[in-house]
Amino acid sequence: MSKKVSYIIAILVLCLSFDMARAQEVYTSSGRSMRQVQAKKKKEDKKFSPDKIIVGGGIGLSFGTITDISITPKVGYRITDNFAAGIGLGYNYFRWKNYYEIEDIHGNVSYYDYKTSIYSASVWARYKVWRNLFAHAEYEHNFMSFTEYGYDQQGNGTIEGRKVNYNAGSLLLGAGIQQPVGDRFSVVFMVMYDVLQNEYSPYYKRVVPQIGFYMNL
Repeated sequence: MSKKVSYIIAILVLCLSFDMARAQEVYTSSGRSMRQVQAKKKKEDKKFSPDKIIVGGGIGLSFGTITDISITPKVGYRITDNFAAGIGLGYNYFRWKNYYEIEDIHGNVSYYDYKTSIYSASVWARYKVWRNLFAHAEYEHNFMSFTEYGYDQQGNGTIEGRKVNYNAGSLLLGAGIQQPVGDRFSVVFMVMYDVLQNEYSPYYKRVVPQIGFYMNL
């Protein structure tokens, strides 16, 4: 076989291999391969987009021995289809009925409520586990002022209230369900628990239910 014939056969084999590789590609109606489309989508996903901004927040209501009314506006960004993160602010009115039980020098027992207004700032992250189910983690720092009851500092045995300023961190972990309502609006219900259990945390020794409303811009 001459060198010229060998050269022609080699070129034909390369062309055939190229055509077979192209035949394995899946093409869109525009003529671009799916590989190109997917690569472009991944590139676009990494870019900032206003459509991925999330605004909303939650409302918490609890009545009884513990009264807890909270409003927590939040803003975040959908980093991937399943993962989002952001920041939040909050206001919380909290009352624990008969929290203080104090006996005076005469043996009489008096009960006093623990009441406070709490202002908070938080960072949060959420991951979609399966369909509408998601896991949620949030660190929240609370700043509060409340009245603490005890015996007077003069040693007279009388009970007095003292104003106390305090701050406490809370690490809330939980899960929830996100129910879409239309293309951009969602209703969220989740249940969380503060794993730090700081004594002055508004989430001390209890499960925290919350209803939220979120909208993509």
